[in-house]
Parts: sequence; structure tokens; C-alpha cells
Amino acid sequence: MCEINANYALWGRVGDIILISAIILASGYSRRMSKNKLFLEYKGKTLIEHTIEVIKQCCFLEVIIVAREEEIIEIGKRNGLKVIENENAIKGISESVKLGVMHTTETDGYMFFTADQPFLDKDTIKGIICKFGQNSNYIIVPRCEGRRGNPVIFPCVFKEDFLKLKGDVGGKIIINKNLEKVKFVEIQDSAKLFDIDTNENYDYILKLEENNEYV
Repeated sequence: MCEINANYALWGRVGDIILISAIILASGYSRRMSKNKLFLEYKGKTLIEHTIEVIKQCCFLEVIIVAREEEIIEIGKRNGLKVIENENAIKGISESVKLGVMHTTETDGYMFFTADQPFLDKDTIKGIICKFGQNSNYIIVPRCEGRRGNPVIFPCVFKEDFLKLKGDVGGKIIINKNLEKVKFVEIQDSAKLFDIDTNENYDYILKLEENNEYV
């Protein structure tokens, strides 16, 4: 068990306070879709609005959003987030990751959000956070039926590894190089890790909404 403390931290396994920075990666180009997927709506909210709302229900030291589009930047400001403008998004996801990490305050871990998961909820996030509270030297990865997902927490010891990333490469390469330092959180409901990468993915959740169904 872990105990949430003061709305921004949790107690670790030996009673230490663990601080986590949330980093929302919102600079992508959604190249497999006809428009920025973060503006797609589900149940009356855009994906970026849903992500921010859920994150704000959890215990983070700070919430950082890395964005390139003015509309997303303004959404971040309205929600009181630390907004970082990415002027080099064309270079790939590594630029967003590095900007997010560079602008954190002193923290124990980085939790990265992709902002394209319509069914991600606070309980799933808090479960991942609690696993990190008990294993704060490990990368914490959610997994369902053998398939890895997001969001992932990385200990701060990987900061320099992040700052060395180049091109369209993110945390996955760090995970694969450090599998002995990975612990998984088993997620029972695969919907919690479902992400939207294609128009077909989006059509699928719209059909669920139309039929008043849930995955």
C-alpha cells in the first residue's frame, strides 16, 4: 500500500516522500490522421482536455505540458499548467521529452502522458504511482495481456539518458535498454491503455459513444 500525501506526493516504501512530475507530450503532428488528434472529441471533451482533467485529480508535484500549437498552449495556461513551447517539434518526439525533463523542478520521477487515451482514469494513474512509491528506483510500465502501454514513470536517474535522445525516439528505447530496471503494473481492463493513432481508432470510440457502450 502507498499513502497519498498533501495532494502532490506519496509515501514510499520506507516512509520517504516521493515526488513525481507529470509531463504531457502534446507536440505531435498526428501524421496518420487528418488533423491533430488531441482536438478530437469524446463525450463532450477533447482528448487533451480529458487528459488534463484526469491528471489534475492525481498527486503530482507539478504538471508540465509541452506543446507547439497555440490552442493547446492556451488550454495549458487556462488549467494552470507549466507550459513549455516546443519550437523544434519537427525534429521528433525526443524534443518534447527533453523539454519536459529539462523544465521539471527537483523531482524523484517523470510520468509521461501521450494525451490520446480516452479511457485513462485516475485509478489507473494512481495504481502506477503507488507502484513507483514502492519501487522508486525502477521504471514503472503498465501492461495488459502482455502489451505495454502508457503512462510510464521513469526515476530521475534517467535524466541524462533522456537529454541524449535525438530524432523521433522517446522513452521506449530507454526501457528496452534497461529491462532489468523495469517493473510492470498489470492492468485488467485493456481499455485503460487504449490510444488513438488512426481514424479507425477514433471511429471505434465514436461508435461506442453512439451505442452508449464502454469497451
